[in-house]
Amino acid sequence: MRAEQIKLTTAAGFTVLMAATGLPAGLAVAQEGRADVLEEIVVTARKREESLLEIPDSVSAISGTAIERGRIIGLEDIGHVTPNLSLSTRADGFPNVAIRGVGSFGNTQGVGFYLDDVQLFSDASSRFGDLERIEVLKGPQGTLYGGSNIGGAVRFITARPDAEKFSGNVQGLAGGQSIREFETNLNVPLADSSWAIRFFGFTAADDGYHVNSNPMRVNGGVGTGDRDIGQRDESGFRVSVAGHLSDPLSVFATVRWNEFSGPNNLWTIEFDQDFDYPTEIDRSISPRHDRETYSGSLEFNYDFAWFILTSVSSFTDTETDRQTDIDVTEEFIVGLFRPQRFDVFTQELRLTSTGEGPFEWLAGLYHIDLDEEMTSELFIYDAADALGAGMIPTAEQETTALALPFEFRDRNRKQYAAFVNTSYRFGDLEIGAGARVDRWRVFTRNRASNINGVQEEIEFVPRASLSYFLSESGSNVYATVSQGFEPGGFNLTNFAGSNELFGFNAEEATNFELGYKGDILDGRVTLTLAAFMIDYQDRQFELQTADPVTGDIVEGILNAGNSEQYGAEFDLQWAVNERLNISLGGGFVEAEWDAGSILGDGTDISGLTPPFMQESSLVFVADYEQPTNYDLTFIGRLQVSDNGRFETDLANTFHNPGYTIANLHLGIARENWELGLNIENLFDEKYHTDTTVWPNFSPLIAQPLFIIATLGQPRLVTGSVTVRF
Repeated sequence: MRAEQIKLTTAAGFTVLMAATGLPAGLAVAQEGRADVLEEIVVTARKREESLLEIPDSVSAISGTAIERGRIIGLEDIGHVTPNLSLSTRADGFPNVAIRGVGSFGNTQGVGFYLDDVQLFSDASSRFGDLERIEVLKGPQGTLYGGSNIGGAVRFITARPDAEKFSGNVQGLAGGQSIREFETNLNVPLADSSWAIRFFGFTAADDGYHVNSNPMRVNGGVGTGDRDIGQRDESGFRVSVAGHLSDPLSVFATVRWNEFSGPNNLWTIEFDQDFDYPTEIDRSISPRHDRETYSGSLEFNYDFAWFILTSVSSFTDTETDRQTDIDVTEEFIVGLFRPQRFDVFTQELRLTSTGEGPFEWLAGLYHIDLDEEMTSELFIYDAADALGAGMIPTAEQETTALALPFEFRDRNRKQYAAFVNTSYRFGDLEIGAGARVDRWRVFTRNRASNINGVQEEIEFVPRASLSYFLSESGSNVYATVSQGFEPGGFNLTNFAGSNELFGFNAEEATNFELGYKGDILDGRVTLTLAAFMIDYQDRQFELQTADPVTGDIVEGILNAGNSEQYGAEFDLQWAVNERLNISLGGGFVEAEWDAGSILGDGTDISGLTPPFMQESSLVFVADYEQPTNYDLTFIGRLQVSDNGRFETDLANTFHNPGYTIANLHLGIARENWELGLNIENLFDEKYHTDTTVWPNFSPLIAQPLFIIATLGQPRLVTGSVTVRF
């Protein structure tokens, strides 16, 4: 066994210093002869390596080991281990996300997703493996990260090529739902040089937990959809190269590919607040989502001794095809087909100080050019009878459908920004300040009507912080004010007589935060506390309004109004002994619409709670390792996540109940292999990851509105084998 030390960041976000044994990073810690102290976490949340304790912001980190043992694969898994983060994969494969109640579900977001320094706009729900950690930045991140980060940011930090050693691993997993997964990563130093290449690849298949029973329809026909309506397949790879072109100049380049084929909009239907959580979903078709992404990035770093020049360039191309059964029944009534393509180019240049003095600074330029093209069609089966007269198509009639242009659009978004962030420390006091000037322009064209819309604005996004350090280890109290924004845009509808599309304005948020970060009990415990208040202006939601000329109802993204929210969160990490670590984190958010908040259709929402905002969250994690005979180590990890309720509509008519889920990992490991047993949702809790109100398109359903929801993962038992070399 080797004697050198390595760092581990635990599931809830802390690092221990451990004696490396060739086993996966675990809980045996050592520092100056002690085996029960915590070590600092180093993150890059502010685009430089810093101790997490010294950053005057709320940041959570999830380690690569926690990702593996906790099977943190999907977006909802990240949400379940991070207080005040409501995060899940939407039923059509895109994120639903809000941090501290900022953000939204549906076609408007507000939280940015990043793979290293590259923002993800089209495939944030892809599988990103071989990760060093995941960082969750809470609160508006407009100064350093720009638009689409009004609520915060989620960053996937990959393991970079290492020129010092050859290493890799292979993992296979199989179990319930006919799940079968295989992934591998390989790090290869290139001979006689400072260069290395790293490869990650995976393939995964799963029959899902939904069933389409294909019942007999009203006209006597029987559906032929796949019974495993939730079946999915995904595969992908990432290749990265890193090294030095000269002593001061280093390069990091990445190419990745991902292909996904899975269910689309597999909503369960709930007709009242007494949820049934059905796994049977009867549809006329098995709606699918097929997505393919190609992406590349190139990073240069040039060390000028007293500062580093960094250039990060990226290009991403994503094509998706999505089918939706709009009437959500086994009948052929209304369907939707949505082909969509994204082309995104980003470029960032920044200068970062390298001195060890009291003054630190960072300045940069940023540009994004995003093109989106969509050609979606609405299919109405036997339109005259099915919708006009309230009848169901005959078996012959349902073989044909009227195809209507639904979303024929071109959209382009460009941003140019300059930003700076500085801090100066004198004695025990540190002052921080930053600002961003961001010019954004959004162009949208309805190709069916050939009507355009253009918006452009210049945003000034400042931030300021004050920290008072209580000890040399970094314990401090801080106060921070930060701002963020989400650019405006256009719906594809124009009001009567207007030659421009109906638009919505940018939304803005200002966050006021007080916090404490520190280690206590002689380094065995770290504790972070934060209280915040957020002033949220011109919130974007998917709503309805009335055409001022015709009075017709127009649906799209609108500015619903202003809200205020406040809350608190905490994170406690305790190294109980050299074998057991315990983490406990939690938070709550309270919010309401400002007085006078009235929607376009006249609805007064003053004082009500904004939807999709989780009221509370609590996360408990216990990690345990115990050496046994024959050089084996027993591994145990228990995670319990309690997730509070949230409202599903602006009128607060319905809400998604809170739920508690537990995940368990048991394993046995030796020097270069590990066997694992994983039980997700140990007690088979019934829950929905999201819920919303849906209009009725079927004459077979009496209610004009009902709830559609995404069912959460039932109990799932899998076994895994991992070999490391």
